[in-house]
Amino acid sequence: MKINIPGFLWKKGTVIKIQPKGVDRKSSEQLETEERLKQKSSAALVESINDKDPFVRSVGIEVLGRLRDKNSVLPLLAALKDPSKYVREKAVIALGHIGDKRAVGPLIEALEDESEEVRVTSAGVLGHLKDRLAVPALIKALQDPSPITRMKASISLGIIKDPAAVTPLYNALKDENEMVRKYACEALGNIGRPAVSALLLALRDDRVRAHAAQAMVKIK
Repeated sequence: MKINIPGFLWKKGTVIKIQPKGVDRKSSEQLETEERLKQKSSAALVESINDKDPFVRSVGIEVLGRLRDKNSVLPLLAALKDPSKYVREKAVIALGHIGDKRAVGPLIEALEDESEEVRVTSAGVLGHLKDRLAVPALIKALQDPSPITRMKASISLGIIKDPAAVTPLYNALKDENEMVRKYACEALGNIGRPAVSALLLALRDDRVRAHAAQAMVKIK
């Protein structure tokens, strides 16, 4: 199999590594491709984002994220529009590794992506970036059809600790999904004193009483 990366041509050849039992061919190819990509400059890696093969694009993006080179932010933002949902998800993760605030706006838009994986990952990365500009979008994400997205949005709101999220998080305590309710309670506890009244009300609800009590303990 040949994998073309701008700047070089690599062909699996004479030396073949013996992989541990249980490692599939795709995983082996990805590891070997990443190893080769690491030897190239960020510029060459950025070029790989335009490769016709989504597998190559995703590997290039993953390595760029590990390099944490801020010069790759703009190409990674463009990759959020890639036709492959897997490439888009890798771009979100890479932007999270780099931690540049220029990603906040595009990641807010990514919360509307048709792919659940992209929405989930974007919700998590926005919490990592800790920018209050993301709060309204994360509040909206508490209504996402995906319970995992709702859970991630709750966690991120607890990380950002904006009091504006108290009422939406309190409403999330009525979510049909137990894990969403749990993390909404934890988020309220992380927000602290502005969330005390909401947690006191939550103590009356059998479904979240224990989580609310644990959250109250964290408030000083």
